[in-house]
Amino acid sequence: MKKFFALSIVLVALVCSLTACKHMSGTELYAWAENWTAQLGHSQITADENLIGTRVWGDDEYCGTYQAECTGVTGKNVIFGGAALSNRTLNLSGTIHSQGGKANIRIRQNDEVILLETDEHGAFSTQLSLESGGNYIMVQYEDFSGTVTLTSEHSESNC
Repeated sequence: MKKFFALSIVLVALVCSLTACKHMSGTELYAWAENWTAQLGHSQITADENLIGTRVWGDDEYCGTYQAECTGVTGKNVIFGGAALSNRTLNLSGTIHSQGGKANIRIRQNDEVILLETDEHGAFSTQLSLESGGNYIMVQYEDFSGTVTLTSEHSESNC
């Protein structure tokens, strides 16, 4: 994934050197590249109409709340995340209450995938330090019946 973003940045720089972008300042070029990268990353997030549950967005695509009540559901939802050039820190918390089957919270940080563990009450909480690249928070369901709640917020302020 990092190779993809590095190649994307090189491609952006090449396009900018051949177009009117060469008149942009470094700050303007960085903001343009960050926006372009974010648009690419947004395409990986499950659309609202295809979600198993309900998502309420925060200030950006990395934060908000998600809730699902399921009966025998199988599938994967990419709830929050995206692609970015800048780093960010998120606080992620929630619960999984299972009446059957399995639901997992998966965090993809570039090429690494982390499965969050719940405590004996089905609760989870962690702080994520996301580096530049593709970072996504997902819920994977396997014949799951029960409820899932999830909150993601920037660590320095609420979304």
